Amino acid sequence: MDTAVRGPIRRLPTELLAETFLHYVAEGLNSSPVELPIPPTLILCQICSNWRHFVYATPKLWVNFSLDIDYASGDDASFAKAWTKAWLSRARPYPLNVSLLVNTPTKALNGIVDAILSDADRLQVIELQLPLSYFQPLFNVAAGSMALLERVNLSVVPYYGSVIGPWGRKLTAFATAPRLRSVTLCSTDLLDFNIQFPWSQLTELYIGEASNALSTCRNALLQCTNLVDCTLHMHLEAFTPAVPIVVLPRLKKLNVAFEGLAHDSLPFFQPLNLPALKDLTVSRCPWSQQIFMEFTSRSSFDLERLRFNFVKIRPDELLQVLPHMQSLVELEVQFSQCVNDSLFNALCYRKTDSQHLVPQLKILNIRASSDDIDDNGIANMIESRWWTDDAPHMVSRFEIVILSIDGRKIDVRARERVEHCRREGLALCLDQPDMWMRARFLARYKKRVISDVW
Repeated sequence: MDTAVRGPIRRLPTELLAETFLHYVAEGLNSSPVELPIPPTLILCQICSNWRHFVYATPKLWVNFSLDIDYASGDDASFAKAWTKAWLSRARPYPLNVSLLVNTPTKALNGIVDAILSDADRLQVIELQLPLSYFQPLFNVAAGSMALLERVNLSVVPYYGSVIGPWGRKLTAFATAPRLRSVTLCSTDLLDFNIQFPWSQLTELYIGEASNALSTCRNALLQCTNLVDCTLHMHLEAFTPAVPIVVLPRLKKLNVAFEGLAHDSLPFFQPLNLPALKDLTVSRCPWSQQIFMEFTSRSSFDLERLRFNFVKIRPDELLQVLPHMQSLVELEVQFSQCVNDSLFNALCYRKTDSQHLVPQLKILNIRASSDDIDDNGIANMIESRWWTDDAPHMVSRFEIVILSIDGRKIDVRARERVEHCRREGLALCLDQPDMWMRARFLARYKKRVISDVW
């Protein structure tokens, strides 16, 4: 008898074989396109006829549909539409996770989008990256049609000559999706085209592309009263209308970035009261000390992570902010004006002091561009907050220190002073200007410091 016919895998119960295939497909979906150019479900179909028939008869193996099109001719368009319909039909009756990424207009698009939206009642996750005019079929989807929808990701592909078409109607396809919790919008236009979401039930909101007006993004945020995680990229305005203070009681993570020229971007924080905030990132903006301190006092949060990237805050202003951060575990400052000797001196731990700056700090990540920094002050700070004995201390010990000064390396003598800390267990990274390498270093050691993943 042929070995393949009597192989052990043929004696597996169908339930166990299905679970094995589902695990394989899930792992394959996490692989990059270079590693796995063919969808894992189709790879299973190519092994043998028995596996192909089994895969065709197992709808759960077809619930993830992904199509990435750079260009398609007329013949390709007919095939892509038929491919989409066949794939989605094999997943019935299970919910669908659909991803359609198209970089240039193509004849295939109309049929593909229509085929996807014909199964609107089964959509659980939908990701559309399309030229703007191809979002038009969404206007034909009635409100309430997406009862299973949990996550939406919409991204507009810039394309010269793309026809925008009429946008007079409201886009209500997502307005009454009772399970919708996560919305991602990567576009300069979508927020301005009367698109409606059930803002008050969202827990995750990401708005990318900095051409979205600050006031538009802020108005969306203020409606999200159950939000937990939020990222907003905004374009600064010369005038931002004042609005009443709004409490967002569950928001734990806020990442805001600003682009453009304006004298003051901090009015964004004026109406916010965020009592549950743990993680705050502010990038590329001018500064208003008064507005930020009022926001901090009003919110009364116990911040654990604070990041300033390209923020025009002075050293004395930062030193006024940090005393209010008694629970801070991680501090990151990148290319801001507030890094000088006074910061390193203030962070030094002195047993004789009755009060200490950011006493819970364990992770320090600084990249400065100032040449006027005493490297011995850096060494003093690191040594003062590192020890291996069990003696009680009034501050937490450093666990990760990433520090780089653009244009030069830290003095050899100062480096020698802190090398013993590295040998004793401190995760220390010096003089690494590459942002990706710094992030990789931080990710490698961070799990051992903080159990809660932000």
